[in-house]
Amino acid sequence: MTPPITLSIYVLPQCRGCARARRVAEEIRDRVPSVQVDVVDLSTGDEPPAAVFSVPTYLLNGAVISLGNPRVNDLIHTIHLRMEGSAAAT
Repeated sequence: MTPPITLSIYVLPQCRGCARARRVAEEIRDRVPSVQVDVVDLSTGDEPPAAVFSVPTYLLNGAVISLGNPRVNDLIHTIHLRMEGSAAAT
């Protein structure tokens, strides 16, 4: 069984690029439904991981993969590589 893949996208309401990040999240949910996509709004007061120092920030299974919005196809490619690597490790 392949371990779950989680994409966490950290955003803030006043961030200009974060509206795009929310759209990217929806597109990933549609195109890669096996991936858990979490949009984390930092204005709620939750403490982000130390690696998150700007928004939007994309973490794949806890590792930073993009500061700022990546191209969707590049993001999907990165996710698929991680999925293949996880499947090979099992």
